[in-house]
Amino acid sequence: MGSTDSSVPGIVCRSGLSARPDAIAAADDLSDRLGAGTPDVVMLFATAQHAGRMGMIEDRVRQRTGARHVLGVTAEGVLAGSAERERSPALAGFSLRAPGIGVHPFWIDAPPAGDAPESRAAALGEQIGAGDDLRAAFVFADAFSVPLVNLIPDLSACRTQRVGANGRSEPVGTILGGMASAGAQPGSNTLVCNGQVRNAGAMGVSISGPIRVDAVVSQGCRPFGPKMVITKARGNLILELGGVPAVEAVREAVRTLNNEDRRLLAGSLLIGRVIDDSKRYLGRGDYLVRVVLGADEQSGAVAVADLVRAGQTVRLHLHDAQTAREDLALLMDGQRLYETPAGALVFSCNGRGEKLFGPGGHDARAVCHAFDPAPDGPRAAKTGAEVDPSPGIPLAGFFAAGEIGPIGDRIFHHGHTAVVALIRGPESAE
Repeated sequence: MGSTDSSVPGIVCRSGLSARPDAIAAADDLSDRLGAGTPDVVMLFATAQHAGRMGMIEDRVRQRTGARHVLGVTAEGVLAGSAERERSPALAGFSLRAPGIGVHPFWIDAPPAGDAPESRAAALGEQIGAGDDLRAAFVFADAFSVPLVNLIPDLSACRTQRVGANGRSEPVGTILGGMASAGAQPGSNTLVCNGQVRNAGAMGVSISGPIRVDAVVSQGCRPFGPKMVITKARGNLILELGGVPAVEAVREAVRTLNNEDRRLLAGSLLIGRVIDDSKRYLGRGDYLVRVVLGADEQSGAVAVADLVRAGQTVRLHLHDAQTAREDLALLMDGQRLYETPAGALVFSCNGRGEKLFGPGGHDARAVCHAFDPAPDGPRAAKTGAEVDPSPGIPLAGFFAAGEIGPIGDRIFHHGHTAVVALIRGPESAE
């Protein structure tokens, strides 16, 4: 498969993909596509067929590209450029070189049991290099061995705080990534970072200094029904919404749907919790969406995959392929107000790809070509497709068993989501 280079002055991003079944041949092929430009960091994303030779792949790529740091994760499928490869041998890579940036690779060690949340967050901040000039930390983990219930809140809290233009305290930098998805049992996923190969734990790399990393989190769903305030809750159970049993409130909202939308609910019903209750107007990106696990007619309670409390505002959501396309397209359209990125990393749910969109997938193509100018008449075929399309921006990533990305100022663990990191120059518009 081909490679793609960036065109942003000062920042060099490259991406490529090899579908060769032999791991070493794939590493050589990918290295040739990334080029020997001594990048600051190379991130590798490999399908399960290459899991047993990730150490050799990492070493080979380091030798041939001259990269300062190399890390990698195994997955069910990978993305590169506008291509997606699932359940077949594939090795994707993304390289970054930028003047003056700091690159800090890390392994995340478990804190001692019983440590207070503040102590855990402080120790984690030291491990991942979350300093005053952090731009982004990319975290990759094995879900079978990492307690996400602690790790994700600690990642969110470990960043340095500063006072923003609005006078409010806000965290420095963002955190993105995903969970390895190559295997469905403990020990079946592989993580590699600068020569260390492990089948458990978490690792990653933080980027700091004169660079900008913008995050896009597309949860791929749309709200329906009214906004409702939780008036009674316990743990992950919503007992009352607006003073009535939660089951009744949900049933009334579902009645407002047409038959086609009700059909979509056969897959799963979702609920979005407002992250910042101080916001007057709510839109995409203001809700943290979670699955509705079930309901109890007798008690009127609704169980959700989240911890909830009275006073929070929620709204029901539904999910389908068309909504997922529209959600990502709208979010990427908003990014077109700023300069074209030097490159992008995409961490997409392994429930998306061909499973949701059909053959050819969607997310890689949608992000890679989001910043292409519309083709003029001579370059457009009768079908409207571009005859000689742009190669798009350099892009790589993988299909994750859970994605990590921000909603508002906080970091969360997601599902059914596409998390996009857009790499831009330090002078990009705020």
